[in-house]
Amino acid sequence: MAQEPRTEAQGEEGQTARDEDDRDEAATSKSPGVPGASNMPEEERIRRFEEAYNRIDRELVELIGSGGNRRKHSFTAKVRIAANRQRRIAKYADFLMEIGELRNALVHNRTGEDFYIAVPSEQTVLELERIEKKFFSPEKVIPRFENEVVTLSPDQSLAEVLDLLRDDGYSRYPVYTREGFVGLLTSNGIARWAAGHVRDHRLEIDLEQVRIGEVLEEDHRRDRVAFVSKDATIDDVDELFNNRVPIEAVLITPSGKTHEKPIGMICAPDVAAFE
Repeated sequence: MAQEPRTEAQGEEGQTARDEDDRDEAATSKSPGVPGASNMPEEERIRRFEEAYNRIDRELVELIGSGGNRRKHSFTAKVRIAANRQRRIAKYADFLMEIGELRNALVHNRTGEDFYIAVPSEQTVLELERIEKKFFSPEKVIPRFENEVVTLSPDQSLAEVLDLLRDDGYSRYPVYTREGFVGLLTSNGIARWAAGHVRDHRLEIDLEQVRIGEVLEEDHRRDRVAFVSKDATIDDVDELFNNRVPIEAVLITPSGKTHEKPIGMICAPDVAAFE
């Protein structure tokens, strides 16, 4: 077919209008609901969505525990149960429940062999895969929190600890004997111990003669410690700090045993940096 000649009346305005129409047509061919370009075809979006959904569904079955009828729960019900048990799931419960509705529409409301009433956008697929990776294959504490932990012995002097406080600024020190962990010495505990030895507004003690073990006995936070193995997840630690029983630190050891020397330590302020 011969190309229609361009008239002077059309001019640059006509070309601009056609360019805008071309851009609009290109935009409608991309994933609905996704800003900008989409490189994921509809068939791939559906496949990846269903695969991620099915993997999450299996994980939810494991998370909600044993029971003969647990597989009979709807996806939404499983999300609710898991969210009540684990805070990390609760953060995304609303999104996951919407995913359940979208999946039902995708599977049960097909109007033809290749036509779906609802198709997940690329953004939805990527977010679902991100949630699956983060919350069902969560990051472990090692190597993120692997570090050299300064430990003390009950026989060391208080003078040595005060030097450490001044030089490195740490406020918590695990105390170990040959048998293993005996307590956590905190700067708050040292201050409380010192306050108990003030006479007439004066603290007259020989710091070289005071042993760590003596101070540790009066530290009311010495037992507020939890142990996890190097295979524990960051979400596991997050749960520990959000438990009803407050803790000062989580010590990471190779297998989570109290007789093992720590290979990392996570303190309460570190939790604020958790995503």
